[in-house]
Amino acid sequence: MATTFKWVAPEALTTALTTQLDGLIDSTSDTTGFSAVSAEIPNETDLYQYINLELVLGIQVARSAGAFVAVYINFAADGAIYDDTSNKAFTQLLTVFQLDAATTARRLTKANLPIPPLDFKLLVLNDTGQAFAATLNTLKYRRHNEQGV
Repeated sequence: MATTFKWVAPEALTTALTTQLDGLIDSTSDTTGFSAVSAEIPNETDLYQYINLELVLGIQVARSAGAFVAVYINFAADGAIYDDTSNKAFTQLLTVFQLDAATTARRLTKANLPIPPLDFKLLVLNDTGQAFAATLNTLKYRRHNEQGV
């Protein structure tokens, strides 16, 4: 009998970063414009295959043309010790949210981003040309799997 693959309902929407994004400066070199890392997101036992991200940005001064926000993922390959984030070059890009040059608040989503069966943390790079708004900024996530039925 053939196996059909279907999505499993995703977990509840969870906040990864909030006040860590408030007033986050723009990236002017490879060592600035990064948020602090999120709390650990366990995946060695949860074993989710995909993550969906929701980025919410408060009202800003006009963003630059070509503005974007990048989300990086930081692993604990051995299950205990995370990559050194003092040098942001050691982190791995997960996805990029492209933005317009407007001043209005934005809510953006990315879906079905593959994640490995490792515990991880998330961090954000602001490359919008301006500091983020002082409040109302969040990065949230929902993880999910496929199932064979």
